[in-house]
Amino acid sequence: MKRKTFKYPSAKGAAAALKEDAVLEPPPATLINVRAAKDQLSSLLEQAASGHEVIITSDGLPKAKLVPFKSVRRPFRMDWALLRSMKPRAGAKSAEEIMREERDGRP
Repeated sequence: MKRKTFKYPSAKGAAAALKEDAVLEPPPATLINVRAAKDQLSSLLEQAASGHEVIITSDGLPKAKLVPFKSVRRPFRMDWALLRSMKPRAGAKSAEEIMREERDGRP
């Protein structure tokens, strides 16, 4: 028995509609009372860090929103050329001498 291959219906707007439906929506915000938020602060912070919004309410009215924090931290880069160009200070102790004094001074 020969199988027929399945073909999706070809409509010009169908592909666009599929793309629109495929866009991921952010998860709905979690509403929580102030007293419950006090008890569950650690878990609420973890939820916010993972990308969920948490709205804290008081008397049924929203008062605060916990959202994920996105830092704009640049990675540290060492400037080796600058470090090599610096001359050691005259009379300064070497790292070996500092470590030896630290170890000898311990009880």
